[in-house]
Amino acid sequence: MNMKTFLEKFPEEAENIQKVRKVYPMRVSNHFLNLIQEKDDPIWKQVIPDIAELEDNSNEEDPLHEEKYTPVPCLVHRYPDKVLLLVSNKCATYCRFCTRKRKVGKDVPITKEMITNAINYIADHKKIRDVIVSGGDPLMLTDEMLEFVLQSLRDIPHIEIIRIGTRIPSSMPSRVTPELAQMIAKYHPVYVNVHFNHPMEITEESKRACSLLANAGIPLGNQSVLLKGVNDKPAILKELFQKLVAMRVKPYYLYQADLVKGTEHFRTDVETGLRIMEKIQGHTSGLCMPQFAIDVVGGGKVPLLPANLQFQKGDLYVLRNFEGKLVEYRDPKRREYKKRALQRDHFKMGIVFNLKREIEKGMPEDQFAEYDDISVPLAMKSALEKKGIQTDVLETDENLYERLKSGQYDLIFNFSEGVSIGGGARESEVPAMLDALGIPYTGSGVLTHAIVLDKARTKDLLTLHRIPNARYHLLHSGNEKINPNMTFPMFVKPNREGSSKGIKNNALVNNERELRKIAKWVIKTYNQPALVEEYLDGREFTVSIIGNENPKVLPLVEVTFDYLPPHINKFDSYEVKWFWDNPSNPIDPVVCPAKVSKELQKQIEEVCLKTYKALSIHDFCRMDVRLDKDGVPHIIEVNAIPGLLPDPLDNSRFPKSCYALGMTYDDIIYSVVAESMKRHGMHEQAKKLENESSRIIQLGR
Repeated sequence: MNMKTFLEKFPEEAENIQKVRKVYPMRVSNHFLNLIQEKDDPIWKQVIPDIAELEDNSNEEDPLHEEKYTPVPCLVHRYPDKVLLLVSNKCATYCRFCTRKRKVGKDVPITKEMITNAINYIADHKKIRDVIVSGGDPLMLTDEMLEFVLQSLRDIPHIEIIRIGTRIPSSMPSRVTPELAQMIAKYHPVYVNVHFNHPMEITEESKRACSLLANAGIPLGNQSVLLKGVNDKPAILKELFQKLVAMRVKPYYLYQADLVKGTEHFRTDVETGLRIMEKIQGHTSGLCMPQFAIDVVGGGKVPLLPANLQFQKGDLYVLRNFEGKLVEYRDPKRREYKKRALQRDHFKMGIVFNLKREIEKGMPEDQFAEYDDISVPLAMKSALEKKGIQTDVLETDENLYERLKSGQYDLIFNFSEGVSIGGGARESEVPAMLDALGIPYTGSGVLTHAIVLDKARTKDLLTLHRIPNARYHLLHSGNEKINPNMTFPMFVKPNREGSSKGIKNNALVNNERELRKIAKWVIKTYNQPALVEEYLDGREFTVSIIGNENPKVLPLVEVTFDYLPPHINKFDSYEVKWFWDNPSNPIDPVVCPAKVSKELQKQIEEVCLKTYKALSIHDFCRMDVRLDKDGVPHIIEVNAIPGLLPDPLDNSRFPKSCYALGMTYDDIIYSVVAESMKRHGMHEQAKKLENESSRIIQLGR
């Protein structure tokens, strides 16, 4: 059967096929057409265009950000010792779930000169030892052109392994000839990764093609994609894997479908893949078991194993990749919110916050220092509604979950300190609710908030990443032995508070007696451990950061203390922050932009950006930095929910940095929301917000 015969057999498909082809090219080999047994069978779904491809506005054209890792055309360099060499943008059949729908089948040719330039890049970078030749499909090249590529690579001394990724053995097996197999074998070690997704694809012709390659001594591996309605059943994949092994093809990877625009209808949730692997395990040989993996934005391929899966709640998965970096992945459930948002004629947001309360008897005077006056969420709401975004203000209380559940929100501006008062991971409580409901939100995820609120855990992670921070000791009772490696003066504060809570003027101690007295007061008053740090007696800065892939450091803020009377210590204590630094004070203690040398500014920016990435912070944050006696910047605080007081006279640090750029308060809100929208795949909404605001922070765009 050819395409003409197919359309005669299924004339009702012609109109939809034509609509899809205007956006995404179509090509189906006669071999695949002849495998179709009925409409919507597993082969049909993989190769025949579906109008659902045009209805997917929730994903990205380049979800793995390959373009970001493309130093020269036709080359993707994501891993230290491995590159992807794209030698063709043609395939025998264009898979409807293709990761490179943006490229494959397009009229822009890949020339020999482009390939040569990419190979020259490989030759110049001696750490590269592994090259994957892909496309498109490299076997769409002539034997002569493919040999040119293989020989050029094999002539590079530091290239140890060449891999070829192809779907030809399943989609057009007649292309594999004895001559082709013998030519490839000349350049060993060469591995060929084939692509079979369903047992129906394993035919006598495909067996012959794989046999020719295997007989030439070429190791064969298979990479399958988990596809809804195609192979998302244990029995189907078990049969596929067993048949592959029988024809000397090792099942290598089973991939969670990538978040490619136009492919959402193929995606299953992660739990489906995990259940399938669990049900196959033990019911067939280990040789038949591939790795189930996700290709994560900024994280590379992450096998779904207990060691890699760090956290899972609702549709959120926190994974640890090959670099030890924490990366997030979200199931389709969450993306339904984005789809509904784009289908509606309006966009709806909520602002979740904590309203300042009256101090009750027995509470410390600074109990609600982190909470906000109603003017803050109302100023944020006003900014968003100027852009036509329907916005609700939602106070964090025991009824919040139900209000979020029924609110049909497309995005939440999370400004909440949590539901529980004094809870150990309270800043993670609202993100956890939102994750469980599948609602996107601004700012960092559950795990980041839990770590950042715990100052000791934050310092442990900073130390692991070799980020300067003061030596510390954690006291649970106040009677523990003091770390002998630490020297006075020292600084005592609660381990899980912000906004200078529990940091009074007497937090600076000069001997063990003072230390134990203040530590016991902190432990009793705030019902948590006391963090004791070596005191850094240098200049203090506040550093604000915004962005995700390429976060930007805003103008530095320096907090000066020279104006304070002699009996007030020179640090941002509760008294200094809330009493001395106020609009009635004739002296402004906050200098922005800070007056620093270019060298010091670079040092501060580098240590803060490294911290931002190490803690997997999203969208925006604020950090406090102090210099030690040698002038080295040290991280002393990280705030993943920075204050956003709208009145410039209040010296709210994050807005202060933005005002130095000429931004308004509204621009600050738009910048944070736009960064969050893009991270969640809401690119059209983000673009609209950015285009309508001329002063929004531009992060390299």
